[in-house]
Amino acid sequence: MNTPDPRRGDTLSLRVVSAALMIPAGLFVVWCGGVVLLAAGLACALLMWREVWIVTTERALNYVAHVVAAGLLIAISIAYFQLLPSAAIAALFCILAYITIRTSGVSSAIWLVGGGLIIGLAVNGLLELRARDDGRLYLTLIVMSSVWITDIAAYFAGRGFGGPQLAPRNSPNKTWSGAAGAVICTALFGALSAGLMQGHLTNWIIYIGLVSAIAQLGDLAESRWKRTFGVKDSGNIIPGHGGILDRLDSFSAVLVAHAIAFSIDPSFPEHALGLGR
Repeated sequence: MNTPDPRRGDTLSLRVVSAALMIPAGLFVVWCGGVVLLAAGLACALLMWREVWIVTTERALNYVAHVVAAGLLIAISIAYFQLLPSAAIAALFCILAYITIRTSGVSSAIWLVGGGLIIGLAVNGLLELRARDDGRLYLTLIVMSSVWITDIAAYFAGRGFGGPQLAPRNSPNKTWSGAAGAVICTALFGALSAGLMQGHLTNWIIYIGLVSAIAQLGDLAESRWKRTFGVKDSGNIIPGHGGILDRLDSFSAVLVAHAIAFSIDPSFPEHALGLGR
């Protein structure tokens, strides 16, 4: 007879407690916006960079890691205060970070620069998404909710319908049915959001459906990265969850996509979604 593993219950309890603390904290800093959100974004950037460095190099933080981290914080701040175009900031960061890492003899420079770039784009995407008006606040909350709905719907649809695995080598527990169910459920939430925000119905459904798809790709990408370097979790800072990257992988991917979209059209939510009409 199989006996229950008491550690599973303990892990679940830790996950619930951690989520109960993190979600209100995240909602609070998003509601505050401005410098409060900037400070929280910079803190998260530091924690995520620490995980990228340790997992990728299998070393503790050293002077090179600190120099690149300082450059990352400066780049995010410059982008926030719009002192330079975002594309120029990203290019300068990548060039300087690569030179710093390569000349120090640290291996995996491409992985590290890529990780730093993704972190910077994600934080910048959040700051751009939230902006400084109520419409963007509601949009940010909708995007956050969409990522959460994607996670929950993928889990239950996958368990309920089963079927072929989505990415057997990277995430054997994920299925195509779970992925499809997540996109469908989240797109329905997009339709509801269109009504609440009095926006374009079709555009909202497509937009939130894309948010769901990109969130799942972010989860898969982080799983691939961890498997490449032979780790189960990116860190252990969050009890029951692992590292910051383990919790923010999906949301970070969505924010990176927003950062790119904002660099093309800073007002795309207003144009595409009818926000603020």
